[in-house]
Amino acid sequence: MKAAHSEPAEEFLEAAVPSSLIRLILIIVFILISFTANALDSVSLNVGTLAGTQWKLEGINIALTDIQQNPQKLTLTIAKLSLPKPFNDLNLANIRCTSFTWQNKELLCEQGKAKIQSKQWQSPSTNFSFHVTEQRSSFKLTGLRLAGGIVAIDGEEQVELWRLHIDAKAVDGKLIQQLLPQEYFKLKAGKINVKLNACGSHARVHEFTLSVGLDGLTGQTKDGRFAAEALMLESTLDAKNYNGLWQWQSHIDVNGGALYVEPLYLEAAGQHIVWDAQGDWDASNNRVEINAANYKHSNAGEINGNATVHYKDELTIEKAQISLNSNNLQDVSAIYLKPFFEQTVLQDISLAGSLRADFLINDQSLTAMAATFDNFGVKDAAGRGEIQGGAGQVNWANDEFFSRPSKFFWQQLKVGGVAVGPAELSFLSRADSIRLLEKAQLPLLGGAIAINHFSWQARNQQEPEVSFDGSVNNVSLEQLSRALNWTPLSGTISGHIPRVEYSNKTLSLGGELIIKAFDGEIKISNLASSGLFTDFIKFHSDVEINNLDLDQLTGRFEFGGITGKLSGYVQQLYMENWRPVSFFAWLGTPENDDSRHRISQKAVQNIANIGGGGAADLLSRSFLRFFDTFGYDKLGMGCYLHNGVCQLMGVEARESGYAIVTGGGLPRIDVIGYNPRVDWDVLMERLKRITATDEVIVE
Repeated sequence: MKAAHSEPAEEFLEAAVPSSLIRLILIIVFILISFTANALDSVSLNVGTLAGTQWKLEGINIALTDIQQNPQKLTLTIAKLSLPKPFNDLNLANIRCTSFTWQNKELLCEQGKAKIQSKQWQSPSTNFSFHVTEQRSSFKLTGLRLAGGIVAIDGEEQVELWRLHIDAKAVDGKLIQQLLPQEYFKLKAGKINVKLNACGSHARVHEFTLSVGLDGLTGQTKDGRFAAEALMLESTLDAKNYNGLWQWQSHIDVNGGALYVEPLYLEAAGQHIVWDAQGDWDASNNRVEINAANYKHSNAGEINGNATVHYKDELTIEKAQISLNSNNLQDVSAIYLKPFFEQTVLQDISLAGSLRADFLINDQSLTAMAATFDNFGVKDAAGRGEIQGGAGQVNWANDEFFSRPSKFFWQQLKVGGVAVGPAELSFLSRADSIRLLEKAQLPLLGGAIAINHFSWQARNQQEPEVSFDGSVNNVSLEQLSRALNWTPLSGTISGHIPRVEYSNKTLSLGGELIIKAFDGEIKISNLASSGLFTDFIKFHSDVEINNLDLDQLTGRFEFGGITGKLSGYVQQLYMENWRPVSFFAWLGTPENDDSRHRISQKAVQNIANIGGGGAADLLSRSFLRFFDTFGYDKLGMGCYLHNGVCQLMGVEARESGYAIVTGGGLPRIDVIGYNPRVDWDVLMERLKRITATDEVIVE
């Protein structure tokens, strides 16, 4: 039988086109029945093609038999169903329903079959059923084979409202890779479970719940910035649409395997990494409001906060409040900080202890911070410094009128090998500056360093400005030399540190630095240094030395013992990268020195070697070898360094050279230097080796 069109049928068809595809079946059947005579036992209709604006049914055929019986036998076949974007790559093919009934304006297909096809894959036949009434339509796809897994799809429409449920179990990651874009990422192993519940009206989604489970997933993006290894993850996303504003909440639980998100590597062995968040998404304004978020790494710490993010051209944090709480800064440092420290001056730094911190961000910039530390520690594998037993609170705001003070205490602080004892600093940090609020006393090597003033001021595109003054009181030279791996010295250091300033990449000393040591005094003046944080450091200074006790100075050295006093100076000292370039220096016996003057045989020999020359070793070839010490009147040596050559001089000129030591008392000994010009590197090598030469005469 061939059906003829009528105007009521066309109006009915046009009105139904926007409805679900399942309801089309009802339309077709109504058309068929409206042109079927009651006396017929069977009838069939070849509809051919039926198309909407974005979908298309091809090869439609309906056969109805045993019309006079109840129930009737109705068979529906459709060669192909094409879907709209973004599902236009998927097609239902060979749709067939053999157990099909119609009664009281109700259609029911209980035993249907269909195939799903795409450009990349094709499924075996899956179970298909539907149920259509005037007010309600529903369908089911069960047993759908997809990439080694099983997929079920359940949909329903009622008065232009629709609901959809998808359940995909144990989909093989390696097999599903063939169905996904190859240019972005590659899956190698693992299983994927997906559940989707969605509802809406027409083309609009009102709400949905998406659950994803990853079981042992391994793969990575093509650029290597994201990767997973045996990843175990559970994730849910719930969202509701209120007139274009999406309200959402999400949950992610990583409970096994590893995840790499450049540059972070997160390993979840024996621990959980959980992320919970909720907020609003305004798609029309490209804005996401994160009303509440919680990130918890069970062995490291927890982050809570909220934020407003804009993403039109680039991701921008308009504002955010973030709180960090960790009782294990060691893991925080190793997992979250170390990847960012690599290839920087901080790459050997690790932290320990606990931290509670609050951060405020506006327009991509940190505007306020409050951090509380307990049992805080810093270690530097490169040996540059260390903090143990740190505690306190640091407050900062980008506000020139901010006045909340900060305090920080430590049990021990190390700078290089030098240990500073327990101390507390009270300071104010705001905007681009730090200022000490109270004078501080730092225990150091049996003595102390007093800090009377300290300030630090940042400058745009320039080095910061630093100002400091204080004093050193009774610091042990013996402990200091041991900490710095020097030959042990005796005595203490005391002195005032005048105003020290760092500005325009130059460190300068405003006054004289006076050091009390070896029962004498060392004055440093005109000190200045530039390029401290570059590869080319320059240093200028003048040094004055007054009445140092030679017995204390030489008593701890292998150089040999000398008694008496030592005075001198180093004028116009200029160094580049800590290597002397030029200076004029003199060290010798001061005038009117009435102390006892004795010098050991070893010291005589070493002084002779430093001066250079070429004389017979009288100490070993004459009766002088039987004496341990000798008397002397004066000793002294000067150097004028220029162009890498040191012009040497002694306490007085001699025909054969210059006297370094002049004899006095018994037994008497003189040390004469022959060579007045010595290359600086050669002189330094002599100081290191202290070996005998043949260029010094000992008389």
